Amino acid sequence: EKPALQGYLENLDDLYEMEVENGVKFKDRVSKDFLDTAKFNDSYYKVPWTNGAGGIIYNAKMFRENGWEVPKTYEELVELCDLIYASNIKVNPNDIKPNAPTVKPFVWSSEIYYWDYLVFDWWAQLAGIDKINQHKKLETAEVFNPAVNPESMQAFEAWANLVAKRPQQSMEDSVGKQYMAAQMDFINGYAAMIPNAQWLEMEMYSNLDPEKIEMALMPTPFLANAKKDSNGKPIRVNYAVGAGDSIIIPAFSQNKALAKKFLLFMARNDNLRLFTEKTNGVMLAMDYSGVEFDEENLTLFAKTVLDVNKNSKKFNFYTQSLLVLEGKVAVEWAPEGLQHYGDYFNYYNNSRYITDPDNYPEKNVFDTFNSTYQVVKNNWERWQSELR
Repeated sequence: EKPALQGYLENLDDLYEMEVENGVKFKDRVSKDFLDTAKFNDSYYKVPWTNGAGGIIYNAKMFRENGWEVPKTYEELVELCDLIYASNIKVNPNDIKPNAPTVKPFVWSSEIYYWDYLVFDWWAQLAGIDKINQHKKLETAEVFNPAVNPESMQAFEAWANLVAKRPQQSMEDSVGKQYMAAQMDFINGYAAMIPNAQWLEMEMYSNLDPEKIEMALMPTPFLANAKKDSNGKPIRVNYAVGAGDSIIIPAFSQNKALAKKFLLFMARNDNLRLFTEKTNGVMLAMDYSGVEFDEENLTLFAKTVLDVNKNSKKFNFYTQSLLVLEGKVAVEWAPEGLQHYGDYFNYYNNSRYITDPDNYPEKNVFDTFNSTYQVVKNNWERWQSELR
């Protein structure tokens, strides 16, 4: 937004009115879920890049070999984790040592934010996308009040009950791992699942051993109180990973017309198909309703990414609130974008809790979110005045 105001970005209003093919304008080819990320002051200054999908990625080969069903509900996910942990499956069947590593339900890294993709889906399941869109306007400090808007707190609490309070079900030292080490452990069979997104298979492609792994993206299991459609079925939602990632054309470029021509070329149905097949499931932020894929050109992972993207209501936390643009507060993890996955996991990851959880003082999720709300409320007026 600042580069647009300062004249560094080319105004793309003309591009959005140009025809891509068969009478379809560029503005109609860009996915409606992403159009709001491209506008500022009622003009277009950028083009949304990819329609990302994330959540829980699982080892489909391991699931098949052990007869594990992909969970559809939160309760089924908890039961699956308990089953995987209790099964004591050796990572290396030939390792006869008594302390031989066994397959854990999860491996992850606290240095990266990938649990967000699961927790944000749960937030939207509970709140509904309309309420998410209202929240991200940040019109009042009350949007952060867990007593008024409890859904983000409830989503995190679901994660805490699943992961933080079951520390033995995550691979040892998940909190301290670098994210690439966690990914290597996943593809080498040390865990059945990992929080991640649509790039994982291509990112790890050179290290994949088909004898150990075939990965797939799981539709986010439904919480019990997920909002339902008119037929009484829970509504599938998916956080648009990387919704702010964009293509821009510098205002002082010597090849602006050529750049716009290339963007029109990329938006054609045949090129949308080609891009997704060559990137193994990554979708551009475009309308794919007219695109047909050759299934033989897609891996299982790519097919599951496409399923999540095409059969979920997408949402994002992109906002034009000046409070966010000026760095005063974050939409997702107020006030400064600091997450709580690591500190909650560390709180429970000790022998005292593991051996006697009933007598261990619980870490209060409401207090955590209410403390954040109090900070935001106490600074709200000052932040607003500093924007004027």
